[in-house]
Amino acid sequence: MTAPSNSWSRIHPSVFHSAAGPLRVTESALRPGGAVRYRCPHNDSLVLVTDEAASAELDRPTARLRCAACGEMHLLTQEGM
Repeated sequence: MTAPSNSWSRIHPSVFHSAAGPLRVTESALRPGGAVRYRCPHNDSLVLVTDEAASAELDRPTARLRCAACGEMHLLTQEGM
């Protein structure tokens, strides 16, 4: 395996397009059974997170999540927290 510094020349610059930018903030709501629902700010789709591991990470006032609808990272805020 090569050292990571040798691999940087092989990574396409488009990978870093949104890495340095701010996360899009969206409000989320807790649903019955521990699920979390939010509206994707990129394509306006409603997303329901039912995975227990992902839902456990979202029990804070703000949490990062890779969106299932668009693939981008979002900063989810909990209403009422």
